[in-house]
Amino acid sequence: MTAAEASSASPSAPPAEPKERRDTRPDPLWQRALVSVLGGLIWLVGVVPPRLGYLASNLLAIPWYLYWRCHDPRGERSKGYWRNTRIAFRPGAPAGDARPPGHLWAWSRHIARIVVDFCQMRRLTAGNLERFVDMSEYPPIAELYAEGKGVIFATGHVGTWDVAGVGAGLKGLPLTSVFRPSPMPALDRLIAKLRTRTGQHVVARKRVMWTLKKVLAEHGAIGLLCDGGGKHSAIEAPFLGTVARTVATPAVLHLSTGAPIVVVTVIRTGCMRFKLRVHDIIRVTAGPDRDRDLLAIMTRVNDGLSEAIAEAPDQWFWQGRRFRRRPEGEQPDADGLPPLAST
Repeated sequence: MTAAEASSASPSAPPAEPKERRDTRPDPLWQRALVSVLGGLIWLVGVVPPRLGYLASNLLAIPWYLYWRCHDPRGERSKGYWRNTRIAFRPGAPAGDARPPGHLWAWSRHIARIVVDFCQMRRLTAGNLERFVDMSEYPPIAELYAEGKGVIFATGHVGTWDVAGVGAGLKGLPLTSVFRPSPMPALDRLIAKLRTRTGQHVVARKRVMWTLKKVLAEHGAIGLLCDGGGKHSAIEAPFLGTVARTVATPAVLHLSTGAPIVVVTVIRTGCMRFKLRVHDIIRVTAGPDRDRDLLAIMTRVNDGLSEAIAEAPDQWFWQGRRFRRRPEGEQPDADGLPPLAST
């Protein structure tokens, strides 16, 4: 099967999740009004020329920059921009020995431009996709999809991940992506409408494993954001050179279904210009030690995402809680930071 045939052989809509009792109460009036205003703003930003939108995003970046300029500049808290950059940029770390000059402002502009990119996604069509997105690394993905085993896309809050989902749909490879729901169902519906217009499906992350396994069983594709790590994360694997709690979902699905994992990002390279990056393709034969297999797989996923951050160090969610929870018994270095992972 050719790459073109693979891209057109998209699966049908993913199976419904197990039926659960749903809240049928109407959304509060203030929420509906707020979401209506937000929808209007998204439409407005979406119709202005991209360069004008990017110029306006500089204004949006200023309060974000000022907040982090003044908030915990010593990095003494267990999370936040300054703490994370101290951990990631130091001698021996894959992202570099020191934080790049102007990094805080460049990152602040990136956060603002994510908003503009999201609003401008309606400009992307099947006819103009490759004018906006460098898809030169897509052929291996099409070949994997053509194998008919399903594909697990592992990505993170690096670059513009929403462009990846929309672009995949335009290539005839609709994803089932997992998202974290907000407290406002009306807002979730608005965002889902924009994300799913090209064929992508979105499912809330709560009790989602059944759905993901069904999608892969029907030879579909799923997309997972893998750079989080809460208290329930099962794996402790190096990320940006430092051990971090890591969600094991991609590895669990890979071992149970045999679907290959593709570590991908979409990096912004200019004004509404992006590049698809394939950082790793993972196939592992299950061994007798399942925990060891899970760790090996998620280490490779983290290595791929760390590579992406090193390539575009201003295009990650530096404000997150990635390194907040530490392994039991870990002793910090003399500078108070978690030690670099042993190689």
